Amino acid sequence: MPKVLSQAQVEAFQRDGCLSPVRAMSAERARHYRERFEALEARVPDIKKMKTKSHLLCPWVLDIAEDPHVLDIFEDLIGPNLRCWSMAWRVKKADRETFAGWHQDSAYGAATPVVLGALALSDCGPTQGCLRGVPGSHTWGILRHDESDDPRSILARGQFISERFDESKAVDFSLQPGEMAMFDNSLVHGSGTNFGPDRRFLLLVEMLPTWAKPPRVRQSTMLMRGVDTYGNFDDEPRPDGEWTPAALANWSSVVEKRARLIFEDSKIGPSEAYGGTRRAT
Repeated sequence: MPKVLSQAQVEAFQRDGCLSPVRAMSAERARHYRERFEALEARVPDIKKMKTKSHLLCPWVLDIAEDPHVLDIFEDLIGPNLRCWSMAWRVKKADRETFAGWHQDSAYGAATPVVLGALALSDCGPTQGCLRGVPGSHTWGILRHDESDDPRSILARGQFISERFDESKAVDFSLQPGEMAMFDNSLVHGSGTNFGPDRRFLLLVEMLPTWAKPPRVRQSTMLMRGVDTYGNFDDEPRPDGEWTPAALANWSSVVEKRARLIFEDSKIGPSEAYGGTRRAT
């Protein structure tokens, strides 16, 4: 029996590749994590590092990944043996410009499956440029993608799906603070622009089952729950504090391998979050 979700919700996720909304934490706790991010943002010059593997930089982000209730939600969907693929902040300015084009995360060398929980730490509705997805598209296979150096795209390669599909089936993942939208990393998804007045704060909680198919370039992940008898991933070091020299060094080592995977065949260099300087926030 599922621990948090109903059997109907589990079946809906298996059918649609998405499920929204799911309550992950209180609105008050969500505000606390937003405030932690903003406090860090005020004192470090390279906050874009939080766009990937932020649990290696901040113990309080790792606390979210290890939260028993959060892990129970993932366990209901992909089983009891869980590794963290990434904890990725997506902070969208209320600039009426930035967006994320239609894409599939699995098109860029990720393990499969990875299940993402898009955790809202602010209001995330259509006005704020919430995530949108096409139910059932996780079964379509990998669609053809192209990339762009458009500075308005918040995606690492400015990627977008370049073949036709039925966008009319897309649904908004409207979220209140503390809610998550769960989706498979092969789901076609994107997000619109933020018309404000506030920034949109999302944290992508990305988990995979230990049996997941690994990417072509060996990667590291952190075991969150259960045991791993497959050995498809290296283990990651826990942070010894927030933004410490050791945490930064470990993050850089891990993300360098991730960048080789994501940008292996790219015409565009890595974003600042991956050690490059191309992508704007």
